[in-house]
Amino acid sequence: MKKEKIAQIEEKIKSAFGSRFIILKMLGNGGMGCVFHVRSTEAETEEYALKVVDKEAYGNKMDFMREAEVMQSLDHPGIPKIIDVTQDESYVYMVLEYIRGEPLSAIIGKCGKIDEGYIGIWMKSIATTLNYLHKQGLIHLDIKPENIMLTHDCQIKIIDFGLARKKNESDEADKKVFGTLSYIAPERFSKKQGTVQTDIYGFGATMYYMTTGTKPENMKSNPMDSYSIMEKNLKEATSCQIYDILTKSIAVKPYQRSVSFEEILRKLSEKENSTYIEGNVASKKQSIIVLLMLAALFLIGVLST
Repeated sequence: MKKEKIAQIEEKIKSAFGSRFIILKMLGNGGMGCVFHVRSTEAETEEYALKVVDKEAYGNKMDFMREAEVMQSLDHPGIPKIIDVTQDESYVYMVLEYIRGEPLSAIIGKCGKIDEGYIGIWMKSIATTLNYLHKQGLIHLDIKPENIMLTHDCQIKIIDFGLARKKNESDEADKKVFGTLSYIAPERFSKKQGTVQTDIYGFGATMYYMTTGTKPENMKSNPMDSYSIMEKNLKEATSCQIYDILTKSIAVKPYQRSVSFEEILRKLSEKENSTYIEGNVASKKQSIIVLLMLAALFLIGVLST
């Protein structure tokens, strides 16, 4: 958005909320609106994210109130709470829980590819939240590193529900290709309706980036070639269990992907159990070796006396 429009929005916020908030800074802006970091004047320790949705940008065929309605229906620790919603003739204003942390995109920018120990934890947390969302009959449709936050107390939260909708419905957004190129599921380039498997692809592509340190391939032109490159990179960078989950998540055809996040969580649970068993076996082997060494030393001592 241009500076002039942002300045206009700041004035609109003052008109909508009076002196209730002090604007601290802008957190982000795009074609559909912008987000500010604000502090309450009623309780100075309370800070929020104030998202402003531009009604004009949504046009006549898209529901500019949908994001607010979706978020008001959700209650999960992995999804920011919505505190208040109001609107005027030009904008919708959503007061949201302020998340102290950074998106995964910023973390990998600083750290490079992430250790698999963290990857497993993050995958489980993201899959749990998206499983909850899908059980509410909703899909997100814009899963990518920029929309997944790691809080300062190491919790994962999924943000930006601007494209979210009921999973058995279609809308104007299905007729267009929205999102960041590297995280768009291949079927969306042919304008096929977004589904649960669209979110699973976004999940897989996001974790591919975190695991390999390489951005996902563009699936628009030659999806099979792009898949082959990503499969090879995953094989070199991950364990067998993570490789199996992610290669299935980023499969070219939706029916080749996991049926649900419940299936992914089950596989992650199997991985945890396998790691636990392997750890116990290794520990027992080490104990046996130590005992054998002690026994050998004892016999050497006996024979030498």
